[in-house]
Amino acid sequence: MEKYDLIIVGAGITGLSTAYHILDENRDMKIKIVERAPTFAQGNTAKSDAAFRDIFTSDINYKLSSSSINFYKHIQEDLKFNLGMKFNGYLFLLDKKNMESETVKQITQKTESILIEREDISRMGFKTSISQEISSVMNLKNIAGGLLGKNCGILEPDLISSFYESELRKMGAEFSYNTTVRKLSLEPALKLDFPGEPFIWQEKTIGHLETNRGDMFADNYLLATDVWTNYLLDPIGIDSHIRPKKRQVFQVTGKGIRDMVMKDYTGEPGLFPFTILPGPMIDMRPDPRSESFWISFNDDIGRDFSLEDDPVPEMDFYEKNLLTVIREYLPIFNESKVNSSWAGYYSMNTIDGTYYIFKELNVGVITGSSGSGIMKGDAAGRIAAAMMLGNKKARLYGGKEIDVDDLGIKKRNVQMENLII
Repeated sequence: MEKYDLIIVGAGITGLSTAYHILDENRDMKIKIVERAPTFAQGNTAKSDAAFRDIFTSDINYKLSSSSINFYKHIQEDLKFNLGMKFNGYLFLLDKKNMESETVKQITQKTESILIEREDISRMGFKTSISQEISSVMNLKNIAGGLLGKNCGILEPDLISSFYESELRKMGAEFSYNTTVRKLSLEPALKLDFPGEPFIWQEKTIGHLETNRGDMFADNYLLATDVWTNYLLDPIGIDSHIRPKKRQVFQVTGKGIRDMVMKDYTGEPGLFPFTILPGPMIDMRPDPRSESFWISFNDDIGRDFSLEDDPVPEMDFYEKNLLTVIREYLPIFNESKVNSSWAGYYSMNTIDGTYYIFKELNVGVITGSSGSGIMKGDAAGRIAAAMMLGNKKARLYGGKEIDVDDLGIKKRNVQMENLII
C-alpha cells in the first residue's frame, strides 16, 4: 500500500490552507487530501455567509482575522488571483448602551473602524426607533448609531478555495475526491497480533484510515473535518470539544432591496456593508451579483445540536423569526421574497469561540471555527501547519508569531470571544 507523510481529511478552507502552508515550507513532504465530496469546498465553506472582518473582542481573533484578510488581499491585488474580495465594510447597528460601551471604544482604537451617527443610519433606510409596544414584546432595541469596520467585507468561498487547491496541485499534493473516511484505525505502535489489541498497556497510534476506497496509510493524519470531527474522534475516545449548530441562509430580493444593495453606507453608488441588526443579531450580507441580501442568524437556546449530512433550510424559521424582526427596521422587506436558501453548520467552540488546533497521538485536529472559518482560514492553516511540522511557533502573514500551544487544549491561552454572529 502506498504510504504518505500526511493525509489531510477535508478539502474545505482550513484543510486546503493547512496543506498549502505545510508544502510551502517543506516541498518534499508527500501529502494527500481526502474529501468525500466530488470537489473542494463543498461543505460548510460553501454554505457560509462568505464575509470577513477583523472586528473581534479577543486579541487572538484579531490577529488571526487581520493577518488572513491581508493575505487574501495580497492574493487578489499582488498575485492577481480574483477572490471576489470587496471591502464594503461590516456595520454593527448599536443601541445607546453599546454605542457608549468600553468594548466599542477598544475596537475603534485597534481596528480601522468608525462610529456612524443615528441620522446617517436613518439615511441608509433603517427605522431607528421601534414603538414601545413592539420593543417590549419582541425585545427589539432602538438604533443609536453604528460601528463600521472598514477592513471588512465579502468574498467568494469557491474562489479563495480554488487558489489554494490550484497551488497545491502545482506543489505536488494529491487529491482523492468522492472518498469517505469511515473510521480511524486505532492500533498498537508495536503489534503483537493478539486478539483485542490495543490493550491499555500498549502505546497507541492511528495505523490507517478506513475509507470507501480502501485503507489509506500515513505517518500522520490531520482532521480538517469541521462539525463532522466528532464522528471520527468519538469512537476512539478523543474529545474534539465542539458542538454543531445549524446555520441557515435566505437569499431575499425585492425592488427596494435591489436599490439598497447597490449603495454604500453614505448612500452613494457602491455596495451596502455587511450589516448586523441590534437585539437579535440578524445579519444581512449584500450579494451584488443577484442584487439581493443573504439573511441569516446564529440562533442559540432553542436550537438543538443535531447534525445531518444534508441540512434543509426552514422557511418557517425565516418567516416567523427573521422576517418578523427585519421588517420592523426595514419596511421594504414587507414586499420582499425569498429566491433561494441553504443551510450548513457552525462547528461551535462553546467555551471561548475560537479555533481548537491540537494533536493527539499522530492525528492533528483543526476545528471549532465558530463561524469564522473563511475569515481566519489562512492564519488557522498556518498554525495547524506549524503544529504538524513540529514547530512551536507559527508565523502569520505580516510577520506576527503565535505560540501553537495557545490554540491547543492543554496549554490553551485564549480570551473569551464576545462578538460571534
